[in-house]
Amino acid sequence: MIGKERLITAAWALPLLAAALVYLPPAGIAGLVALAAATGQWELYRFHFKGRLPAFAWAGCAVGALVVLGGLSGPNPLLPMAAGTAVILVLRMGAERPMESALAEAAVVVLGVAYVALLLSHVVLLAGAEEGVRWLFFLLLVTWANDAAAYYIGSRHGRTSLTAVSPNKTVEGTLGGIACSVAAAYLGLLFVPGLDGWDPLCIGLLLGALALLGDLAESLFKRGAGVKDASTLIPGHGGLMDKLDAFLFTAPGLYYYLSLVVWR
Repeated sequence: MIGKERLITAAWALPLLAAALVYLPPAGIAGLVALAAATGQWELYRFHFKGRLPAFAWAGCAVGALVVLGGLSGPNPLLPMAAGTAVILVLRMGAERPMESALAEAAVVVLGVAYVALLLSHVVLLAGAEEGVRWLFFLLLVTWANDAAAYYIGSRHGRTSLTAVSPNKTVEGTLGGIACSVAAAYLGLLFVPGLDGWDPLCIGLLLGALALLGDLAESLFKRGAGVKDASTLIPGHGGLMDKLDAFLFTAPGLYYYLSLVVWR
């Protein structure tokens, strides 16, 4: 049963998202994605750093936002900056505490940049492509179709648990979600250019599998931290990472499939 609070949040958030994708230029979309990445990193860092975040974790959020904005100039242009910042963070922390602790904490900060910001930067790369807005709507359609179908079929008809990492995930829900990803990809033929032949089937299967991996990765983080949701930022939905987990994997998957197969 979908909660009333979830429906109310979706009722205002989805139209705002659609309007942003339609009316904002690529730079505006990049700004929103950069803000989302920094927020997602903040949620991820809270799993490790209990209480207030240290200054170097906030620095990691800032670096993540810059990595996303760098997507406006092409694939991964700010990776050297991210790497250099990571070295500075380690040296700074090592001067104040034992190196073993410094390395562990620096690894968490760098993980946030790589896992959240670098993966989300592919949304900006898609936005900057020809017919980028159409591809973003296609990404949303296929990913959300998977999520909704997996939840509905799993809760109604799921019998076989998929993995201990996420006990509520079922084989039946997973297969139903992937099937609906394929169906959504074929529906996308109505508004995206360049797809033909086996493309919708391949994209649907690929993004369906990647959405599952993103969900499981987020579940692994939350299970390790002993929390149910990434935060309480979105009423009825948990945290931003609870909504972005699949997109962290499906956005790069779609971008590289298009780059290697459709746009070549």
